[in-house]
Amino acid sequence: MKNFLKISFCLLILNSILYSQLTGTIIGTVTKPDAAVIEGAVLILQSEGKKETGTETDEKGKFIIENIEPGKYSLTAEMVGYKSAIRKNINVFAGDTLTIDILLDDESYTTEEIDVVSDRFRQAQNDMRTSLLNLSPKTTRVIPGVGEDVLRSLQTLPGVSAPNDFSSQLIVRGSGPDQNLIVMDNIEIFNPYRLYGVFSMFNPETLEDINLITGGFPSKYGDRLSAVLDVSNREGSKTKYFTGQTNINIANANLVFSGKMPFKNFPGSWIVSTRRSYYDLILGPFAKNAGLIDESASFPSFDDIQGKITLGPFKNHKFIMNGIYSRDGVNIIPGDSKELQDSISVRDQSSNDVLGFAWHYAPNTKFLTKTTFSWYRNKGDAQFGGELLDPVLDRESYTPEVRDSLKALGLYLGIGFKSKYTFRKYSVQNNTIFLSGKHKTEIGGGIDILRTDLAFTLELDDRLKAIVQGNPNFNAISNGQLDGKDYYRANLFVQDRVKLSEKLFTQIGARFDYFAINKKAYLSPRFNISYAPDKVTTIRAGTGLYYQSPGYEKLIDAQIFFDLTEEKAKKLEAERSIHYILGAERWFSNDILARVEGYYKQFSNLIVQEKLTGYRYEFYRYDPNNNDPEYLRDPDNWYRSPGKLPYDSLTATPVNGASGYSYGFELYLEKKAVNPNTKLSGWLSYSLSFANRNRDGLLTPFRYDQRHSINVVANYRLLSWLELGARFNYSSNFPVTLPQGIRPRVVNDSLAVLPILNIVQFDFDFGGEDNKFADKKPVYHRLDIRATAYTKFWGVDWGFYLDVVNVYNRQNVIGYDFYIDDNLQVKLKPVGQFPILPTIGVNARF
Repeated sequence: MKNFLKISFCLLILNSILYSQLTGTIIGTVTKPDAAVIEGAVLILQSEGKKETGTETDEKGKFIIENIEPGKYSLTAEMVGYKSAIRKNINVFAGDTLTIDILLDDESYTTEEIDVVSDRFRQAQNDMRTSLLNLSPKTTRVIPGVGEDVLRSLQTLPGVSAPNDFSSQLIVRGSGPDQNLIVMDNIEIFNPYRLYGVFSMFNPETLEDINLITGGFPSKYGDRLSAVLDVSNREGSKTKYFTGQTNINIANANLVFSGKMPFKNFPGSWIVSTRRSYYDLILGPFAKNAGLIDESASFPSFDDIQGKITLGPFKNHKFIMNGIYSRDGVNIIPGDSKELQDSISVRDQSSNDVLGFAWHYAPNTKFLTKTTFSWYRNKGDAQFGGELLDPVLDRESYTPEVRDSLKALGLYLGIGFKSKYTFRKYSVQNNTIFLSGKHKTEIGGGIDILRTDLAFTLELDDRLKAIVQGNPNFNAISNGQLDGKDYYRANLFVQDRVKLSEKLFTQIGARFDYFAINKKAYLSPRFNISYAPDKVTTIRAGTGLYYQSPGYEKLIDAQIFFDLTEEKAKKLEAERSIHYILGAERWFSNDILARVEGYYKQFSNLIVQEKLTGYRYEFYRYDPNNNDPEYLRDPDNWYRSPGKLPYDSLTATPVNGASGYSYGFELYLEKKAVNPNTKLSGWLSYSLSFANRNRDGLLTPFRYDQRHSINVVANYRLLSWLELGARFNYSSNFPVTLPQGIRPRVVNDSLAVLPILNIVQFDFDFGGEDNKFADKKPVYHRLDIRATAYTKFWGVDWGFYLDVVNVYNRQNVIGYDFYIDDNLQVKLKPVGQFPILPTIGVNARF
């Protein structure tokens, strides 16, 4: 028996040696144009009449294909993010080892001889992610009207919108901005905005990839109900010690420098960028000279510095360090010559800082692990105070000369607000990928330690309190302080993609979360399936369970306050949603993609402010049929109810008191720029959506319910040096709660009467809960255009551009100013969003 085993072993070795002499081998390296290696590129070796074989590059960009039968082959290299490359007529002889190095261009075009375009923004058919929207950083820099901002660029895609022109927040498929997870380089970011939401923190000049998943996201993501934005920053140049580029316009400046490590035999790179806005330098002096603000005041401004250092690879190891330092500030003190009646001062300073360290290890082509350590801090100090003109009055009808008389009549209402907050997060996260046969398995986990310091005070004039209590558009807020509250989140996830056949893939995943803030654990199963009937058509479906923990860090986006002290937080359940997604896409040619997708999202355990029954006096007319203004203004014509009557009163206590749903479908048609000579590129999208919320058995529209939205984005290369662009958006607007009439103001259980004049004061009557969000603002539409001229001199590539927002100066309504006229009738004046707004700028790359 032993001899038999020895003989069998020798024959096996001999057979392997002989077979290796009868076959060939191909080895090589796949790199970028700057000589940086590409990890994970797919190599496919094909020959007529022979079985297709393939492999992937390792972390050093190297690949090997062994045991190749002699013959003539073609070798294709593909990587999401790069133009595919084909080497044809490769002759493989027995016993030969060929070295073939391949360069993948990262431009988003390909040659017509390739049947299916495979660029960095085409989703692979075995990519299980549903509702994936991918934008190239280059595209974000040329879309008209978005200010070269990443979040504003995403608002041009199907299922995505903005609360208003002044905000870069994302409204995704009938969900709020607080329900979106935002990740940069595997680090969760809580408050990714600059200038109080006008712009985002992401620098398009330093980004490498932008992915937005609007539903059905995989189990590696968690603690959010609706969508995921995952962006990554690029590495610095691998071929030059120093490169640079700059983008300067009338609003801000952006400088980027990068290079390879200056040490011999020490691979790596660095990149650093800095941005600064100019609003304080341009608008500030104008406002001061006009006497609109005090000399010591400053307009809003921001500046930031971002950097990334990459070390390696060193024997299968790679190390990455990145950081962000940013500051926002505003200090507005009204001047003496200000013509408006309100006298409000604002001082606000905030910061967003990030530090991250990542270790990547890939001992072979079948295993990759990434571990990220990060520290994040969001800090703010704000003061807001002064006097407001009574909001029921028409402020534009008064001149500065009547200011003192208005104050003597008690028509100014005092307000004061102070807040200090610091959110800190310390995190460690690991993602590990195994490749085995037909399986791609990803496992990981992490822990976040969150620390919150929060102090706030709100002081309102009694009359202003009465106004707020009667307006359903206001949420409750209470004074308080939370010092050094720590809690943690822990997660584990697994997902396995299985290739069932050449056309059918499935992915099963699950996620476990533990939230210490409410001391509860949750399990979230996820499932996706993909079917490719041919090489240009893919059908995807997915479903999953999602949870979102309560947390102070989510309140900024939610624009609501909850008292999440320990006793109240532990009574809460995490918010919950279930997604159902079905979609299909087809490439009609190398440059035309069509996609249709439908979705349904069900929400439960939504956290809202607790509603309690309060009691107050009401006042009634002696003659309920007399509507004469003079009669209504006379205090003697009103009487108080015999006792206090019940009414709904909101508190800052959080409860799981609401549910809801959103559903709809989206159409998307895109023409890509497949080569440098492409003249026309862009996309057309249409979204139909429904979003509602249910509280106490009453179904009302969600505040961001938007029925229809059409986006058209087009760029046209008119000449070799001139590119024209346009973006048009036509959308249904959001719901709004309008007043139904007037009611007498009640302050401290008494009828509010103006001194001297001895007349009754009135407030708006917004009706009951059934009137909440019962009306719609007028439809929104806007056209933006952009022209860019390219040239080169002094060895620098230049781009000079003119960008015009809202070309035909449409007044899109963000809201209304209500007032009560002399006849005691409620009037409203629309408040507009961006007017026509031209910007000129220059971009230089050297």
